[in-house]
Amino acid sequence: MPKRAEPIVTKTAGQRAIEDIVERRRKVHDPDLEVLLRDDPADHPLTVIRYVLTRRRVPDWVLVGDVIDGLWVLAYVRRYCPHLPDEADRLEHELLELGCTKQIAMIRMAPPLNVRSRQAVEHRILRHRAAKLGLARNERAERAHRRSPTPSATSSAEATWYDRHALPLWEAAGELVACRARLDHLLDDELAENLIGLRRAVREMQWPLTPAQYPTLREIGWWLEEILDALPAERYAAFREQLSDLLPRLTLLAEQQHEARFGS
Repeated sequence: MPKRAEPIVTKTAGQRAIEDIVERRRKVHDPDLEVLLRDDPADHPLTVIRYVLTRRRVPDWVLVGDVIDGLWVLAYVRRYCPHLPDEADRLEHELLELGCTKQIAMIRMAPPLNVRSRQAVEHRILRHRAAKLGLARNERAERAHRRSPTPSATSSAEATWYDRHALPLWEAAGELVACRARLDHLLDDELAENLIGLRRAVREMQWPLTPAQYPTLREIGWWLEEILDALPAERYAAFREQLSDLLPRLTLLAEQQHEARFGS
């Protein structure tokens, strides 16, 4: 895969993002703007971000622009004020959550995070949520926590399906993961990231099968659905062709697992 380009976050760019936030607020006569202007915003970038997060008596389009610029300001802070990593992480999480609330397309929030896909932004959000819950700081831990019912709530249909098909599901997912090494030239960043996520889940699986492994099997199924949903795109035609009979096997297993879990 081509190496990802580093975002250019100069002091000038960071200060320009601050100026854009201030100008946007002026344009709509933000009733709280005086609070922000008590001190020079350019000298207090973290204060600007906190202001964006707490002073929201402005139209949604202003908040949308503020979130994007706020992420650029935060990238500037990380580069030039690296002694505040915990505060930067907290503010990043709050900006991303505000972006989700305002339905900002995740791909728009990718450049200031130095990532290139919607999935990468989603993973960043999930890692923040996992840390807030006291879980391991990764998207898999958060998703398993959110999606897993208590053992008593696990449906008998799901348990029965795993008894019969957990091993074929795991083996087929492992075959797909193995394809990445020899077909890497046919992948883009988005599909490669999904395969990396699937690989983590496949490696996490432990045997013999018990209900304790159900969250990992659900995680495998989630990644498979993400990959299978993306594969019909024309850019993956050559990759699909190389999968041969593995693709229909994966499709059937993913559909059956989904039906066993959700009944449809």
